[in-house]
Amino acid sequence: MKKKLKVGLVGVIQLNYRGNKQEVYQRSVEGLKKLSQEMGFEFYWRKDFVVTKKDALEALNEMERENVDLLLVQSTSFSSGYLIQILGQTKAYLGLWAVPEITNSGPLPLNSFCNMNLNMSILDRYMPYLEKDAKWFYGFPEDELFRRRFEVTIRALRSIKNIQGSNYALVGGRAPGFDNLFYDPREFMKKFRVSVDEIEFGDLKKMFLEQNEIKVKAVENEIREKYNIADDFTKGFLEKMARLVSAVRELSEKGNYDGLAISCWPRFRSELGMVPCGAYAFLSDEGNTTVCEGDIISLLSMKMLEYVADYPAILMDLSSFDTNDNSIFLWHCGIGSRYYSKNVPVLERHFNPGPYTEDRGWLTMAPVSSMQFAQMPATIARIGNNLSEYFVLSGEFLSNENKPDYDGSRGWFGKLRYFGEEINILDLVNTLLVRKLEHHFPVVKGTWDNEVIEVMNWLSIDPVQKVPYKDYYQNYKKI
Repeated sequence: MKKKLKVGLVGVIQLNYRGNKQEVYQRSVEGLKKLSQEMGFEFYWRKDFVVTKKDALEALNEMERENVDLLLVQSTSFSSGYLIQILGQTKAYLGLWAVPEITNSGPLPLNSFCNMNLNMSILDRYMPYLEKDAKWFYGFPEDELFRRRFEVTIRALRSIKNIQGSNYALVGGRAPGFDNLFYDPREFMKKFRVSVDEIEFGDLKKMFLEQNEIKVKAVENEIREKYNIADDFTKGFLEKMARLVSAVRELSEKGNYDGLAISCWPRFRSELGMVPCGAYAFLSDEGNTTVCEGDIISLLSMKMLEYVADYPAILMDLSSFDTNDNSIFLWHCGIGSRYYSKNVPVLERHFNPGPYTEDRGWLTMAPVSSMQFAQMPATIARIGNNLSEYFVLSGEFLSNENKPDYDGSRGWFGKLRYFGEEINILDLVNTLLVRKLEHHFPVVKGTWDNEVIEVMNWLSIDPVQKVPYKDYYQNYKKI
């Protein structure tokens, strides 16, 4: 179950400012109550203003008892700089909030913005040892500027809260030769507080073979309802697909896993006589996020996107690009999702045969879930396997019916923006290659550049800087 973010509010004031501070604070409380319903977060506010150091310490302890995830310190009026020195020691993420002046002339009623400026500066200039930063907010909750910045933060921190404390399963290790997908589980736990259970392929195989036949038949009926099936050959693999879905469901439930990364080849082909792509697609569509080739960091990146967007993510390769319309071709064997497909996904045979046997030659396998992406905005984001850098790319899946493509799950992705800025296709491709980025691309529907960037800023993960295309060899370590 997705965990809700909890937001706390404290108002700091100085008594001799003449504006109606209680009215300002109450308006803010009521506005945040409405936003909490709309944006899906819990909201707690301190009833009394913080005026003295003693008040600040009481407020800090109150918010710690409430386990707030984000503490908003509103400069309801100007206040002493001593107060933020205490409140800034919160364990929560910190937001500093100023409101507009409530009169246009005469004595300055609140001096709220100046106080936020003071408090933000104190955190860095006077208390750098805390290593505590804050995001600023301005306006009342109904104002567009406040609302826009605040929703970005709610989505970003919701994602972080749900990632931290997660438990993933890595089944069968990473796919042979895909060694760029290695990761350090110690750093993974330290940086993201995510644990990974490493499970032998043989354990999943045993569960696969021991599945209850009645359960398997019920799952097969679910599959037939949700997919178009290409031919009788593919129908012959539905029982195995259903058996795998049932086994992974059981594994996920027993381990209480938030996601799974499973090495999909060669052992599914050689030992079980199938490909698992269709099963992974089915599982991911129902909320059991399952990624192929044992790619734990793509799983983490997908879950981050899912919590930001509140929508299932999908994992793709970048297989081609077109300089004519500045687009990239995203493709994968067959993890087509009903959340992305132009039409009902089709279960069909895998485009690549294998394994090879002396008596039967190259063996054809199934089922994969094939689809073409519907036209939609989308965001691609991935944390590097070094756990220290990331990139985010947004754009739109194109609807050009005349543009050729390949079998599988696929789509042309254009109108490219790298970290929110337009990018030329050669600059993009050059950046991916010169910076040695991994070959898997997590995708989610919608435009979420701001939210992804905020997630990474809070986690102190560095952006992969664009490397403009040049005809000569480029060494990014020397750029």
